[in-house]
Amino acid sequence: MKALNNGNSNSNSLQNTIFRLALPAILENILNTAVWMFDTAMIGRLSAEALSAVGFGSQLAFTLVNIVSAMGIGTSAIVARYIGANEPEKANKVISQSFIVSLIISVFLLGANLFLARPFFISTIEDQQVIKLGIQYVKIVSFGIVFLIPTMVLNAALRGAGNTKLPMFSALVANLLNVVGDYVLIFGYYGFPRMEVKGAAIATTLSQMVGFIITFVYLIAGQDIVRLNLKDSIKIDMDVIKQLYKLSMPSCLEEFSHSGSRLLSSIWITRLGTVAFAAHQVAVSAESMSFMPGYGFAVAASTLAGQNLGARQPEEAERSAIASLKLALILMSGVGLVFLIFSHQLMSLFTSIDEVKNLAAACIRVAAFEQPTLAVSMVLGGALRGAGDTPGTFKVGLIGTWLVRLPLIFAVVFIFKKTVIYVWVATVIQFVVEAGLMYLRFRKGHWKKIAI
Repeated sequence: MKALNNGNSNSNSLQNTIFRLALPAILENILNTAVWMFDTAMIGRLSAEALSAVGFGSQLAFTLVNIVSAMGIGTSAIVARYIGANEPEKANKVISQSFIVSLIISVFLLGANLFLARPFFISTIEDQQVIKLGIQYVKIVSFGIVFLIPTMVLNAALRGAGNTKLPMFSALVANLLNVVGDYVLIFGYYGFPRMEVKGAAIATTLSQMVGFIITFVYLIAGQDIVRLNLKDSIKIDMDVIKQLYKLSMPSCLEEFSHSGSRLLSSIWITRLGTVAFAAHQVAVSAESMSFMPGYGFAVAASTLAGQNLGARQPEEAERSAIASLKLALILMSGVGLVFLIFSHQLMSLFTSIDEVKNLAAACIRVAAFEQPTLAVSMVLGGALRGAGDTPGTFKVGLIGTWLVRLPLIFAVVFIFKKTVIYVWVATVIQFVVEAGLMYLRFRKGHWKKIAI
């Protein structure tokens, strides 16, 4: 696969390039989101306790995963630069080093989750049934971490090289297996015992293993401009590790900031009661639909920014980011209208518990108003990360999360004692602030001069 943009493209060919990158990424995100929504919908048929246990357990199990997997952002940015500069062998070395580091860290995180599950639930949750189910869920899904983190890093490398189709295919197969596994194991069909929450955890873990196998085999086979060389993985190259650390650490800290804040806010929201937290979890699942176009165009903006800077075409990098943003704004504003008009119908897909459904519908109507600013934050943030400005996006995220969102949520829960709906109002305010800061960072143009 050649560099995707040669600097002489007209508007139509640029849009075609953006769509060629974005659509598979959007479909991949749809698949990942759909299986999460399916999990939520199936668990939502059991009880509010089961829904809360899985929602809270997922945050515990995958908070550290999301933090570490952010090293894929650094990997993608470096790979994109080398591909743009027509240096695929250097890109391959980065991929191999990223793989072994991600594998080592994933084993440590498995142990951490197994150790922390019980004390964490006991210290933060009062409902004994939620504690029991949550611990069971976390201990099973944690084994999938060994497969999930390397998969996320390898897929990020492929996207940096301009291949968004293979990650989509990997997600398709893995998530189909997850959906079938959920249906069979949660409710006990086709001769399998009814496992409920345990069944959902097993299905998730097996699907992550399959996704890893697909991506790993593809890169080992050398079917692309980039490949995974296990010999390079065994030999630690400190120069490459330092390069990865320089770009990935701010992204890991950014994800730590976001994941930590989500976890902390979830702990606070549990104080509003099991129904409120279940409604929040359902609304979050539905809200993730809006991330699909934003994620896809952020991937396109990131890849094109990195490759064009590698080819020494900074103005083309800026042009591709703005074009990606315009497309994302159109699609995400449309999603916002769907949230506003069909809120109750959407929530009915996730739960049959009326009290949870009505409260979640009110939350998702608030989420409709965050869509335009979310598009700006996601796409311009993607372009900045692809250019290597990971410290800048970290600072923006830090301000939006810790200086805006969390103080507002604390006030909602503990000072004014409002409903969970106002938590979502706080999130809208957060995205307005982040979008403004991200736009200012992008327009200053310092990212065009970053050396990797």
